Amino acid sequence: MSYIEKTLLTGETVTYKAQVHWWVFVYPMKFLLFGLLLISFSPLYIKIPGYVLIAIALWGIINSYLGRCYAEYVVTNKRVIFKLGLIRRSVVELQLNKAEAIAFGESFWGRIFNFGTVVVTTGGATNTYPYIADPLSFRRAISEEVDKRFGRGNE
Repeated sequence: MSYIEKTLLTGETVTYKAQVHWWVFVYPMKFLLFGLLLISFSPLYIKIPGYVLIAIALWGIINSYLGRCYAEYVVTNKRVIFKLGLIRRSVVELQLNKAEAIAFGESFWGRIFNFGTVVVTTGGATNTYPYIADPLSFRRAISEEVDKRFGRGNE
């Protein structure tokens, strides 16, 4: 049972679950490939930076994997919840009645591979949800819940 399922309020149901996109692995993989390229050269003064880049890349890959596995983006009929982390947990909850604006952004690669960042603003805070797979569906789920509960849409 996930953290979010354990913390649902009475009468609260999950209406949409978003995933972190696999794109989070791209930058660590670039470091890994460049490090492997450097260690393929024979002089030691070129290999050492290659090994450093490989170590950084492996750390990034592990960090991205754990971040992807233990991140939860959920829209319920009452809240939007973002949970990140396994040991050190960070949770952001946004009551749907406080949502004022919903925006999203996609880079060039985000448009091609269908990932982006969704930003939900309230009177006092801006909640950013990065690297979401299919950000339009996540945004739509939030807008539909706001519209169902409060009769106002943010589309």
